[in-house]
Amino acid sequence: MNNPLKIAIVGMGKMGLLHTSLINSIPGASLVAIYDKSTLMKRFLGKAVSNVVITDKYEIFASSEYDAVYVTTPIPSHYSIVKDLYLNGITRNVFVEKTLTSGYEHSKSLCQLAKENRGITMVGYMSRFAVTYRKARLLLQNGGIGETLSFKAYAYASDFAPGNGKASTVKGGATRDLGAHIIDLSLWLFGNLELTTVEHDKDFKNGIDNGSSFCVKSASGMQGDYDISWTKEGYRLPEFGLIITGSEGTISVNSDRIRIEKDSGECNESYRQDLDDRVPFLLAAPEYYRENELFIKAVMEGGKAEPDFTEAAKVDYLIEQVEKRKG
Repeated sequence: MNNPLKIAIVGMGKMGLLHTSLINSIPGASLVAIYDKSTLMKRFLGKAVSNVVITDKYEIFASSEYDAVYVTTPIPSHYSIVKDLYLNGITRNVFVEKTLTSGYEHSKSLCQLAKENRGITMVGYMSRFAVTYRKARLLLQNGGIGETLSFKAYAYASDFAPGNGKASTVKGGATRDLGAHIIDLSLWLFGNLELTTVEHDKDFKNGIDNGSSFCVKSASGMQGDYDISWTKEGYRLPEFGLIITGSEGTISVNSDRIRIEKDSGECNESYRQDLDDRVPFLLAAPEYYRENELFIKAVMEGGKAEPDFTEAAKVDYLIEQVEKRKG
């Protein structure tokens, strides 16, 4: 493809602004249109961005076709927006910020539409692109700690810790908003997982998801435990991580560090700066550039972007199973 890809964005919140900044930094991509309902945002962007159609009227946005569209609106709106993009022929290639939708049936429906349109799809689980998690995956694939026996996964934040004055009824709950990242990582690392048990606190049973604890197993019998909470004190920024136990050692990994302890006594620890964590354009974290680069390259070359809608729907399925269990 000789001409730059014509890319549009729907939704100009924090993630929309981040992707807007990254798209034009990637060779072969050109941001050409932005749609956001906010008139105030339209005025702001009109002063900050040039050579881009910026509109708060969807009919104007939808009157053009694009090589790819990013959807970075709140989760409950994903299904209707992406469905409209496909049914009205606005694009075949879609990037959606996580989670794909707010329910598995809707996610499954979008998977079918994506298949019928034969486009490239991707969902923004950027943690897959952290160098530490990539090293952990390579170690597991190469038998670095022998046979994988079990794992513990956690996702913590202090967003709604006691005393911060915020309400915890936004964002769709901790399991979907915060836990989705670690659920996606574990599916990427270990393959399909089946829910076995769930432990919900009193708040969850009353419809307030401040977090959840649950267990899974793989087809081979590997066990996994999750602990998700956005009421943990001491986590100024969200933190995700895994402790993976194998027959020959243990891997402890988060986005900044990986530690490998062998039963033989050998121990190695690396930080992201030790693992060639460079990207051509750094904004927020290197992971964001890498996921955008992969999606744009896949659209240009007709390849595959991961995680695609099918993979992301597995996250929605597991979350829905956790939400349905009474504990």
